[in-house]
Amino acid sequence: MPDIHSHDELLDLAYPYALDALPDADRRAVEHLLERADEETAAAFRATVRDLRETLASITMVDAVPAPPNVEAALLRALDEQAEADEEDVAPARRPPALRWLAAAAAVLVAVAVGVGIALSRIESTEPGTLTAAEVIAQDDVEADIAPVTGGGTLTVNSSRALGAATVAFDAVATAPEGRTYQVWLIPADGTPRSAAVLDALPSADDPLVMPVEDARTLAVSVEPAGGSPQPTSDPVVAVTFD
Repeated sequence: MPDIHSHDELLDLAYPYALDALPDADRRAVEHLLERADEETAAAFRATVRDLRETLASITMVDAVPAPPNVEAALLRALDEQAEADEEDVAPARRPPALRWLAAAAAVLVAVAVGVGIALSRIESTEPGTLTAAEVIAQDDVEADIAPVTGGGTLTVNSSRALGAATVAFDAVATAPEGRTYQVWLIPADGTPRSAAVLDALPSADDPLVMPVEDARTLAVSVEPAGGSPQPTSDPVVAVTFD
C-alpha cells in the first residue's frame, strides 16, 4: 500500500490515478485511503481527477499534431529538478520513490501537454462551442433520436453531420448513485470510445448539452466512478447510433 501520510501526498497521486497510470494494487490502495480521508481531502482529490479527465477528454476530441521539439526536454528537465529536490530533503522521503516519481511525471506531463497545446481542434473554424442547441436543431440534416435509459427516463440526441455537433438532454432520469457519475462517450467506426463529458448534473431539454461529435457513429452513456474514467468500466445505460 502506498505510504501516504499527508493531504498533499494523497492529492499528488490524483494525477497518475486520473491517467490510469497506477498499478492495480496501488490504485486499490489509493481508493481505500480515499475512503478514509477527511471530506476536504476527498473532495479535492475527486475535483482534481474530474478536471484532469475533462481536460484530457477535450484533447482526445481533436486532431493531434506533432508535439513541439522542446516538450521531451522540458519534461526530462522537470523530472531532474524533482529528483534533485528529493535528494536535498533532510528527512527521508516517506513515499515509495516509484510512486513519488510517477506522481511528479504525471503532473508535469499534463502541465506540458496543456501548456504547449499538443492538439489543435479540427473543427476550430466552425467553433462548435459557440453553437446553440437551437442552431443544431434548425439544421436541415438534423437527426433526432430518443432512447430509453436503463432504470427509467429517456435520452434525446439531436445531431447534425453538417455542423459536426449534437445536443444531449435527459428526461426523468434518476441522478447517479452516491460516488458515481454519468459519463458520455463518443464511439467512432473503429469502436474505441473517447470521453465526451463527465456529467455532474444531467442536461435537460430546457438546458441541453451541445458537443462536437466529429466522426462518432455512436453516443453512449455509462455510470462511472466519481470524476469519470479513462475508458468505460460498465455497460452503457443508453446509446444512440448516428446514420
